[in-house]
Amino acid sequence: MTTETVEVLKLSLHRIAVGYLAGYQSGRNILVFDQEYVANTNRPTLTLSGTSEHPASKTIFAKPWIKQQRLHPVLSNLLPEGALREWFAQMLKLHPDNKFPLFAQLAADLPGALVAEPVTSATFQKVCLIIERRSSQYPKWCWMVVRIFH
Repeated sequence: MTTETVEVLKLSLHRIAVGYLAGYQSGRNILVFDQEYVANTNRPTLTLSGTSEHPASKTIFAKPWIKQQRLHPVLSNLLPEGALREWFAQMLKLHPDNKFPLFAQLAADLPGALVAEPVTSATFQKVCLIIERRSSQYPKWCWMVVRIFH
């Protein structure tokens, strides 16, 4: 069994849990959506295609969003661009395309109403089970090592 470090952030809009973003040491990023958020037809808007009136709303949150090195555009568009991103990545000693660590560092200061916050180890266990059930690409990820942001 391979051990890999994973970092997890809880995403919220107006204090309503949207889901959990997991960033793996290998660069894979997985966003799983909170079932209460998905079921709520009056949920706060994360993306226009996710509003309950939009035809894609039934499928957009149905499965995890999985990306390698990058984040889904809904999240990566909240990061600084151009020279500011280059400078920020240089300060963190990261590649500018390795977006999860950039996102995690800006978690409490993202533009708009989205807030990303570190999870506790108890929440990590819960998220572990959620992703294991919903993501066939990483079926045993809960046995990986977790590093909680401080």
